[in-house]
Amino acid sequence: MTVLTLKIPEYLNQELTQRHISIEFIQNFIIRALETWLNHDQWQVQFKNLLARVHSQTAIYSSAEIENDIRFAS
Repeated sequence: MTVLTLKIPEYLNQELTQRHISIEFIQNFIIRALETWLNHDQWQVQFKNLLARVHSQTAIYSSAEIENDIRFAS
C-alpha cells in the first residue's frame, strides 16, 4: 500500500471538525473519487453497451409510435 500525506489547511480542518467529518471519511471519499476517475473509461464502455441494447430493442418501433406512447403516458 502506498501512503499519501494530505495537508489540510487549518480553515478546512476547522470546517470538517465543526461538521463532525472524520479523517477516515475524507480518506474513503478520496479513494472512491480516485477509483471513479480511474474507472471512467470502463464506465463509458458499459454505458455505450447499455445504450446499444436499448436501441436494439426499440429499433422495431417508429418515432411516431414512441412519441404516441409518450403522449399517452403523460
